[in-house]
Amino acid sequence: MLEHGFAINDTGALPASLNLVEEINHRVINEYAEAIAMLSIAAARAAGSARDTLRGVADRLRDHAEAHRALSAPAIDTAVNLADHIAAICGAYTRATLSDRNIHLILKADDIWVPADRGWRIGLIVAELLRNAARHGLKGKPGLIDVRITDESSHILCLISDSGRSEMDNAPGRGQRLVRSLVQEIGGAVRWSFTRRGNFAVVHFPAADALPVVEATAASGVWNVLAAQ
Repeated sequence: MLEHGFAINDTGALPASLNLVEEINHRVINEYAEAIAMLSIAAARAAGSARDTLRGVADRLRDHAEAHRALSAPAIDTAVNLADHIAAICGAYTRATLSDRNIHLILKADDIWVPADRGWRIGLIVAELLRNAARHGLKGKPGLIDVRITDESSHILCLISDSGRSEMDNAPGRGQRLVRSLVQEIGGAVRWSFTRRGNFAVVHFPAADALPVVEATAASGVWNVLAAQ
C-alpha cells in the first residue's frame, strides 16, 4: 500500500525516516513563521531606516522559508512534472540566496512526469548540487549556474555546471555524500568534474520503470565531452 507516494508498513504507519523528515520540516517552517512574525511586529513599531531594515530581513526570511517549503516531501501519491518541480526549487533558491550574490541561474528542463516521491528526491539532489555550486564552485562570488534536465528515453540526465575555476577535484564533503546517497536511492549514478573551464556534476538515473544505471557507464556521452575539457 502507498501513502504520500511511500510504502507503509502493516500497521498503516509511514516509515520512521519519512516521519522524521516531515516532523523536522514542520518544525522548521513554524520557526520561520515565528521569526517573520516577530520581525514584522518590530518593524511596525520602528521608524525610518530601522523599520526598512527589519522589513527587509523579514522578506529575506520569507524567501528562505519558501525555498525550504519547495523541498517538502510530497503530500499526495501522484505524478509531478519534473520541469515544474525543479523550476520552483530554482526560483525559490535564487530569490533566497543567489540574487544578492549576483549569481545567475539558467534552467532548461524537459517535461518529464515522475512519481511524486521520486520527484522529491530528484529535487533534493538538485538543491544540494545548487548549494555546492554556489558555495564551493563559485565560492560565493558572482557567476553562472546552469541546470539542464533532459529526457533520454529510458533514462533521465541532469547536468549542473558553474563558471567557477578549480585546479583539481575537491575532497568529498557532506554535500557530495548526501547527493551520492540520494542518487543511489533512485538507482542512478553521479560524477563530478572540476576544471579550469568550470565545475560539472552529472547525474544519470533511470525512469521509474527502467533498470538501475551502472556507475562505470553513467552518462558516458556527456562525460566524454566534459573529460575532454
